[in-house]
Amino acid sequence: MPARMHRAKATTWQRLRVLFNLPRSSRLIMALLRDGRVPVVNKALLLGLGTAYFLWPLDVVPDMVPFFGHIDDLTVVLFLVDRFLASAPSYVVREYMERID
Repeated sequence: MPARMHRAKATTWQRLRVLFNLPRSSRLIMALLRDGRVPVVNKALLLGLGTAYFLWPLDVVPDMVPFFGHIDDLTVVLFLVDRFLASAPSYVVREYMERID
């Protein structure tokens, strides 16, 4: 297997399916975090940036603002998950998605 594998671009529908089914897709994310075929750098970025954002005392929109205060947090989570899934090897993501479906 070549050191650098070609990663197929996920279609918009595939990304939306994972993102909007986030509670069910958490199994996919956890499986990818445990899988040794996913680079450690990708795992560290997801966990590190996610943790840093939620520990950072400043928000784009304060959480006290009804509805919109939590939308920015949700947007960050969705963005980090999307980037994590896009950076993971596509064959590994497909393998786990088939198991979950």
